[in-house]
Amino acid sequence: MATVIFFVTENYIKVNTPITANINITEILPLIRSASDMWTQSTLGTYFYNDLLVKYNAQTLNPDEETLVALMQPSIAWRAAADAVIELSFQLKNKGIQTQSGDNSAAGESKMVQFMNRHYAQKAEFYELKMFEYLVKNRALYPEFTSQLNNNSTCLNSCRNGRNNFNTQILFS
Repeated sequence: MATVIFFVTENYIKVNTPITANINITEILPLIRSASDMWTQSTLGTYFYNDLLVKYNAQTLNPDEETLVALMQPSIAWRAAADAVIELSFQLKNKGIQTQSGDNSAAGESKMVQFMNRHYAQKAEFYELKMFEYLVKNRALYPEFTSQLNNNSTCLNSCRNGRNNFNTQILFS
């Protein structure tokens, strides 16, 4: 069975986020998948999300879909980076939660880990809002998005209700 890429490759995340080249991608892949599933899928709707995912992996996206995926990728990457702050700082081992440290590094303090998680999540929210606004404006380009089968999209439900339910609050605390 072929590996499914959830819209963001190892190269993309390492070039476009603070995730460095020395981080083992196997520690990041589950975070990319959960970011894509939890955030992007809820915006797009399951039917449309799955359609795009299949086409992305088969490399059969049309130009409009390529545009949308390009808008999705930064938010997925930054959500994964936000999760990585916590997941790489504290790891579940056979003796419970452990902090990582090495010869030339020290584990971050809890408040700094929370601050950086929030900082990266704010970047993801910025890109999610851009994607949301693009979809509202260009929904006619995506028949799978507006399909009756795509009945759980937070973005589409906002379009149908004539209001923006997207959370645009950015926290600086």
